[in-house]
Amino acid sequence: MASAGERGLLEMKNQTADAKLLVIGAGGIGCELLKNLVLSAFHDIEVIDLDTIDVSNLNRQFLFQKQHVGKSKAIVARESCLKFNPDAKIVAHHDTIFDKRYGKEFFKKFDLVLNALDNKAARNHVNRMCLNADVALVESGSAGYLGQVTVIKKGVTECYECQPKPTQKTYPGCTIRNTPSEPIHCIVWAKHLFNQLFGEEDPDQDVSPDTADPEAAGDAGQEALKETEASGGIMRNSTREWAKGCDWDPAKLFSKLFRDDIKYLLSMSNLWQKRRPPTPLDWNHLPDAVAGSSSTAAVDNDVIHDQIMWNIKQCAEIFSDSVNKLKLALKSKIGESQEHGYLVWDKVKELILL
Repeated sequence: MASAGERGLLEMKNQTADAKLLVIGAGGIGCELLKNLVLSAFHDIEVIDLDTIDVSNLNRQFLFQKQHVGKSKAIVARESCLKFNPDAKIVAHHDTIFDKRYGKEFFKKFDLVLNALDNKAARNHVNRMCLNADVALVESGSAGYLGQVTVIKKGVTECYECQPKPTQKTYPGCTIRNTPSEPIHCIVWAKHLFNQLFGEEDPDQDVSPDTADPEAAGDAGQEALKETEASGGIMRNSTREWAKGCDWDPAKLFSKLFRDDIKYLLSMSNLWQKRRPPTPLDWNHLPDAVAGSSSTAAVDNDVIHDQIMWNIKQCAEIFSDSVNKLKLALKSKIGESQEHGYLVWDKVKELILL
């Protein structure tokens, strides 16, 4: 007769084998999570992630290799995990968890949901869906060398939103570069652009997709990867060196950032299935009307100066003027051989750019 301990182990083994799990996110935490689950005898797993694999993921997201760049994280993670446990049943969704197909009935299929997300909006959404479907949620996250894990169960524990969270100060690079949706995303992008052009360069603050890099664009990423394999790896163009080479020409900078990069983003068709796609801008043919307003709104005499809405043409003129002023300030600083040959974001207000 089996002992109580043996019976307990057998019961746990059966529960593990029969459990149906949903993993949301296949990035840094998601890779580790999926590997641990399939090696712990969990057999029935579904994973959702909209993101695709970038070169910068390869140093920590170990389920991915160089040949996977540009492919779906969820699909490649599934293929890699099946090598650990070929008997596992893993379903991969290259999709966003916000899609209406993943509603209450979808969540009710699972015994447990595990979050491996990197943004608060998605965490809030999954938290609410799990509460609505009465499914237990394991919420996890990391910041630098720190990590946290919390179990959330309706009627038993507090939920993810029960306690106010600090304002998010960092944002996923793919959001800033590809799909900004909030004003703060645009401000962060502008700060990163400033540092790339005039400040202290940081490779992690790239502001736009680079056609010399295999980005998340399916075949485009694969072709870029093939072109650089002969040189022994992935070569990134320095935004600073490129800008310096054209003497920070405002028209060329504008055309790269708001025309060429936008066209490249548009080639990532998956990004725009459920979003409004961006519109490339032509430096020589910029609209002079204010979006959403009558043509006279921008010059209404009753509107004070700081409340005047700029049209796109005026924005381009301010961009040009600011770039020229910052260029002169940078050259002056380099010429003076000061402690560093770059400008600091928080110390350029004396230029009075506007």
